[in-house]
Amino acid sequence: MLNIKSIKRWHLLLIWPAFIASLIYVVSAFTHPLMAWTGPQAKVMFPPSLTLEAQQLSNIEKIITKNNLTQAHMVKLVPSESQPLLQITDSKQAERRYFSLSDFTEIKHQDTNQALWLAEHYLKEKYPIKSIELKTEFDASYPAVNRLLPVYKINFDTQDNLSVYIHTDTQALAGIENDWKRSLRFVFQTFHTLNWLDDTEGLRLFIKTLLLISLIGMSITGILFLIKLKRVKSVPDTKRRWHRRLAWFTALPLLFFSISGAYHLWQSSLNDAPKGMQLTQTLNLLNWPTNESLSIDGQLHINQVSLLQIPNLQSEIPNEMTSIYRISVSQIQSNTERTHDINTREKRFHGQSKEKSTIYINAQTGESLGDLDTQLVQQQAIALFNQNHATELPMKLITHFGLGYDFRNKRLPVWRVENTDGQQVFIDPISHILVDRNTSLTRLEGYSFSFLHKWNMLNPVMGRKNRDIVIMITLGTIFALSLLGIILYLSPSKQKLLKPDDQSESQKQAA
Repeated sequence: MLNIKSIKRWHLLLIWPAFIASLIYVVSAFTHPLMAWTGPQAKVMFPPSLTLEAQQLSNIEKIITKNNLTQAHMVKLVPSESQPLLQITDSKQAERRYFSLSDFTEIKHQDTNQALWLAEHYLKEKYPIKSIELKTEFDASYPAVNRLLPVYKINFDTQDNLSVYIHTDTQALAGIENDWKRSLRFVFQTFHTLNWLDDTEGLRLFIKTLLLISLIGMSITGILFLIKLKRVKSVPDTKRRWHRRLAWFTALPLLFFSISGAYHLWQSSLNDAPKGMQLTQTLNLLNWPTNESLSIDGQLHINQVSLLQIPNLQSEIPNEMTSIYRISVSQIQSNTERTHDINTREKRFHGQSKEKSTIYINAQTGESLGDLDTQLVQQQAIALFNQNHATELPMKLITHFGLGYDFRNKRLPVWRVENTDGQQVFIDPISHILVDRNTSLTRLEGYSFSFLHKWNMLNPVMGRKNRDIVIMITLGTIFALSLLGIILYLSPSKQKLLKPDDQSESQKQAA
């Protein structure tokens, strides 16, 4: 059984590494909410709307035929500055191709122009362009937490060197930053994640693990002290009395921060799951059906139109596919909902799906097929799990970001499907992209990090910003506690291993 003497010996042994660790982690942790509070923000929250005339749907086949298109990973209609365009994704990393619905010709270099137009849409302002580049890999300036690739990084010629990241596949604003936000991110990555050691992952794990173990050990020995020595008023030294009072407030949060941080560190390092969205389908565009009379209701507010193929179960020809159009009908957004203001600054963390309903149309017959989302997502999920399932897998439509599927995915709505082994996949029904996947083990780590490290359970009670304020106050108190501990350690009385109140408590226990 540990006595007070051995507890204090370990406590003092860890004091310097724990102080250094708290200095590194507390200062760098402050930068994370500051990036959200003070970094540049988009003026518009939602992507641009698609305006489609009733007969334009039949022009898709004309584009495919005229340009001899044979296959693609993704085909859909997207809005542009002047007209709706057919967007073709040939591969994950290549520029997207665009075709006019009016003259059926390909528009060269439109992907870059599309990114510039989307940037102007989100910023509600046209800034002079300094440079633009297509990023096909994650790096320090655009880490894997952003999920979306490829993206265009557009650097504007502004006083604060504003930059935005645009994902033209999903028409999403994948990131926005300026010099101030970049400096905060540099501090966070340098001290909190040690990303400058990414090329030597073993050394990064070793250093961060040592720092976290010192904090875990310091918090555990501190908690044992508080249990053994319950009296605070009897401590004659003011600094020691306040040190113990602060410990009552911060010991458990420090332990939770440290354990969840270590868990997250090792899980993230050892998890070899692919990062970013995954293209999962290949469309055969040869002999795409022709239907001149194909049209849609001109009164509908269209979100997106995408091309899909499903097995024709009624055909005697093996592997014959039925070509279909998936029409996403959108919610009508008010001007207040479209435009960003002070009161909607946090809405991006909650998210909102623009999709109200879906319509599936047979490309050959024009017949309405009803809502096939659940059927098609089930088929894709079973293929992704690579398992045979006799019964339908449980699935749920996700329309808001939250626990288990947060705002970093930047994609709504998605379907979550879970198999009997506890694996989950999140599938975008519009283009059948695999947005994310996890297992029971990665979900457990996610819950640990969400509740013990980020305190997301406070969001419904006080909101994200107030939660951040509470965390920052707690972190500041933890640093004050560690600084006061160093002051006590360096004071002339440090040679006395046990103070009078400690000695009396020990004598009572011995008796």
